[in-house]
Amino acid sequence: MSIANKMETITFQLYQILASQSEVQLAQNYSQETNRYSTIIVFQRYTSDNKTIFFFAYDSNSLIIIQQQHYKVEEMVKDLYKYFMKVQDFLLQILTKKQETIIHFINYASLNEFDNILIKQEAYKLLEFPFPKSKIIIWMENKETLQFSKDYLEIQISFQQLALLKIERNFIRNQEIYEEFIIKQITQIQEIHQQFKLNLELCESQVRSFNFVSLITDITFIQDVPDQIEYLAQLLMNLSRYTCLDSVLMIAKLKLYRQNALLRRTINQQKLKINEYLQIVQTDLTIFQQEKYCHFPKKGENSQKCKVCQKNNKKVRKSSFVCEACQKHYKINITLCTTKCFKVFHLNPEKYLRRKNRTKQTKVEE
Repeated sequence: MSIANKMETITFQLYQILASQSEVQLAQNYSQETNRYSTIIVFQRYTSDNKTIFFFAYDSNSLIIIQQQHYKVEEMVKDLYKYFMKVQDFLLQILTKKQETIIHFINYASLNEFDNILIKQEAYKLLEFPFPKSKIIIWMENKETLQFSKDYLEIQISFQQLALLKIERNFIRNQEIYEEFIIKQITQIQEIHQQFKLNLELCESQVRSFNFVSLITDITFIQDVPDQIEYLAQLLMNLSRYTCLDSVLMIAKLKLYRQNALLRRTINQQKLKINEYLQIVQTDLTIFQQEKYCHFPKKGENSQKCKVCQKNNKKVRKSSFVCEACQKHYKINITLCTTKCFKVFHLNPEKYLRRKNRTKQTKVEE
């Protein structure tokens, strides 16, 4: 199972739990579909602890992360073409799902490992995707003087950044007004992006402080949960939007659910043990419901020689007790001593019922 599918499964299970715990009626079917005409913001972030690049794509209206992937830097530094293909594949997945959208790719190849004029020139390829109803605006650090064709419009965002987008100049009557419009749009995106990054960093800190991985594994029983903080923060970012709960309150409800679930599980185990015990007892007691197993001493009318003593001992005792069940089964009186002989007889009844001619005279004791 891929990470994307796994995260979708975890998200759905957590949503179902929160829906059952929520005071507000939530939809039973969890869906992350957003407006097909919305603006998607894509950016990449480098984590130095494990030398990994994370790509994020989120909706500018809802701040919901719609796509997320990570790649090891060492693999792509050795092969820049692989890095280009990873970026293109990431954007193509978005464009395939959303045919009419605007993608803002922020800080394309802004990492020190990729601070290369060649990579910035590769931005051309990102703008050539065959999606005419969509538009890609690439923001990049303006550290080098790049030469682009006339089909591409360069807009200086700030002293350090410029934006690159493909335009059809024949349809733009006033390029200056168009540039002002794009700058205004990018300025709004900058404010949204700043808010998103603050929320993402807050969720990442909560993932660390609340040991979110352990909580998810205890509730969902999915043991191979991605342990990257960035993926776990995605759950907090998205779920809080759909449940209308603050992430801290959401975690508190999940912890309460885990506590109640553990309690219910313990009670069910105790009930199961009791039921197993009753079943065993009832099974053992069924033998007493059958007459052939009801072997109890019963006082007879006369004292007679014990069957076991006659067979094993030189001294034969008399007893007035008989086994009622054996009497009915064998159709004869089975006289037995109640001390030891009663038990010994029932271990092998046939031995003591077999008749033999006695050659020795035994002393009979009362």
